[in-house]
Amino acid sequence: MSGQARIETKAHAPTTVVGEWIWRFPAVLTLFSVSWGLWVPYQLNPPMPVTAAAFEAAAKARATPSAAGGIALKPQAQAPKPEPGPAAKEPPVKLERLKLPDSIALPLAQDAKRK
Repeated sequence: MSGQARIETKAHAPTTVVGEWIWRFPAVLTLFSVSWGLWVPYQLNPPMPVTAAAFEAAAKARATPSAAGGIALKPQAQAPKPEPGPAAKEPPVKLERLKLPDSIALPLAQDAKRK
């Protein structure tokens, strides 16, 4: 052998699996952060539910007032008037029982004494 010794070693394949996931995780995290950052302002400032056609219809209605000075409404058929029933009916519940008591007592005991 000459002055230089050769040491032969087996070449190992680089571990690309770990290196690949090291870059994928921040990429997914960044994508999520940017998406969320755009979603929040969109939710805070939603688009108008009223379209331009609605504004045009309102302006047209204001330009042509009815004889009464307001917006003209279609006449509705008058509903038949209900027939008057019996004048006064007793309520289905005794109203005295719904009042709050002045003191704590058994109401059943008081009702038994009254009878």
